[in-house]
Amino acid sequence: MRLNPSIKLSFLAITLGFTAISASLTAPQTTWAAPVPASQTVYHQYQIYWKNAVKSTPSLIQARKYLLNHIDEVGPWQATLMTLQLENLQRIKLADLDQKMYTELFQSVLSEAHSNIGYEQQLTYSRLLKEIKHPTVLKLLQEASDMGFKLETSEGLYYPIINYEVYKKFQPYVNPDIVAYIDIMAAESNQATTSDAAFVITWDELIRRTLEKEAFLNNFPSSNRASAVKNSLYVGYLFYGSDNSPAYDWYTEEEIRTIDPVVKKAYQKAVASRELNTKSVLLDTVEKILHFLDDSNDELTPEIKEITDHVESLFVDD
Repeated sequence: MRLNPSIKLSFLAITLGFTAISASLTAPQTTWAAPVPASQTVYHQYQIYWKNAVKSTPSLIQARKYLLNHIDEVGPWQATLMTLQLENLQRIKLADLDQKMYTELFQSVLSEAHSNIGYEQQLTYSRLLKEIKHPTVLKLLQEASDMGFKLETSEGLYYPIINYEVYKKFQPYVNPDIVAYIDIMAAESNQATTSDAAFVITWDELIRRTLEKEAFLNNFPSSNRASAVKNSLYVGYLFYGSDNSPAYDWYTEEEIRTIDPVVKKAYQKAVASRELNTKSVLLDTVEKILHFLDDSNDELTPEIKEITDHVESLFVDD
């Protein structure tokens, strides 16, 4: 497995399109034009950068810097649209950048540099740019940094992902659903859920992230990013784990499967810390599973499979 499916969202459909709002305010019966609000000026300037950025890497870099510097000058609606437009652009560029990095030259240079830096060290642009001398690789790394991507590695491969931590700078200015969306995406870009088909976060954190996504869908069902969140909600992880981090262990030659004590403890903790009147189908299901496990000596039963398979189907698009 090369990329974590929670992170690899570059194939999601672009939902916003090229939207630009223009307004011409001319005072009647006078030679003086009415002043254009500062927010409109910022918005229109960003649209120019944004449209050019589809075909131009420097324009994307310019659009991103402009938004970081001027988002506080527009209203919530404009700030939200501009933020999502930037994310759409980054998704488009991600596929192209990924292809450029997936070459023998880039991978070998990065691998050598990472080895020299030390695999225990965090993979940062500042460290890599000091270590690498190859001009082509240096140029590509600098562009990736300027466009708002960070580097990840898995199974010996290096690849870019969107750095959603930077998007937190936009949160004070965008609509509530996008504030929540940025938190969800930043958690994943800061620390992937899986690597090499194994969880690299705790079960407590896995449950927290899963319930956070469910809460987003409950609170913002009409959000422009509801589909993206739903596509990243892997309910199977919650109930069965991943290939290399299973929730149930093989117990006997009869292939009886019993729940990992760590997983059960995380389930119990999540249920115990549940706030009153919290709407959560997933947490309701976890509570039901715990009752069945208590009655079955912690074995995975057909009843548990039936319940979890049904709930999992509720979160799959038709």
